[in-house]
Amino acid sequence: MPSSITAGGVTAVWMVFVDDTKQKGLRRDLGQLLALGAVAFREDQLAPYADAVSEIFARHMIPEGTELKWSCRKDSWFKTEAGAKILTAVREECLAAAITCRARAAVVVFDLSRTTVQGQAAESKVLSFLYERISMMLPPDERGVLVCDKPGGSHKDEDAWIAATLTLTRSGTSYVSADNVVLPILTAPSHHHPHLQLADLVAGSVTAAVSGVAYGLELMPSLKPLLHSSPAGGIPGTGLKLFPDSLINLYYWALDEPTYMRRGAGFALPHAHLPYGQDDGVGLLGSIKSKRASKRFGGANPV
Repeated sequence: MPSSITAGGVTAVWMVFVDDTKQKGLRRDLGQLLALGAVAFREDQLAPYADAVSEIFARHMIPEGTELKWSCRKDSWFKTEAGAKILTAVREECLAAAITCRARAAVVVFDLSRTTVQGQAAESKVLSFLYERISMMLPPDERGVLVCDKPGGSHKDEDAWIAATLTLTRSGTSYVSADNVVLPILTAPSHHHPHLQLADLVAGSVTAAVSGVAYGLELMPSLKPLLHSSPAGGIPGTGLKLFPDSLINLYYWALDEPTYMRRGAGFALPHAHLPYGQDDGVGLLGSIKSKRASKRFGGANPV
């Protein structure tokens, strides 16, 4: 792996793996959710994590080439009876391996129903939010290279998507510079990279917890230690960014976080005068949909 050379010497490179998800909100008045998730590994932890995943798969006798993702394909081995029975355990073990390898993660969830920002503009906004959080979770004297799952469509579509990201990697955003992230964003197929599959799992499960899916919520104790925290120790706004800010009570319902910090001030959650201030917003219909979604994404009898 490459290293970054500065006036102070050689600093480590972090490989940051990024994937996206779109999910329907199951909570009351929660719309279509657009999300991006990132998992960062320091260069010396890439091989140890891959080796750990290989050992986990071998121990569970999982066929070679099987992908571990939030939404497994219909023809995935994890959709078989044997695979469904161990899916949750395998996910939890892989998350534990990532924590052992000192990986860091961040997710941005954007409710399209609560903003006039739509389409490519919304995708750019989500990427900007994620870029800021990636910059925050990298040590100031170290650098990161972003690797995204290959977007759907043709090579021309992929080239256009990469071109649209160049402003970020050249100039940064209003809040962070481009110093920590080097090179244009790279793409790779997820089936070759357990690290990209982990990014898919993190993005999907955190977004599901925000949506109100019971199985996503059940995975949070295993996943939460991966999410990056602010210097004050809080995940809201740092390891998980919800947009718009009126959704801050979902930090409480999705992550069990009791406080939201903004500009040095702390707000106790849930905030009574904001959406989901009185309850989690799931309700009877949402609960029925949640159980169906949990069975779809979580294997055999996840709830």
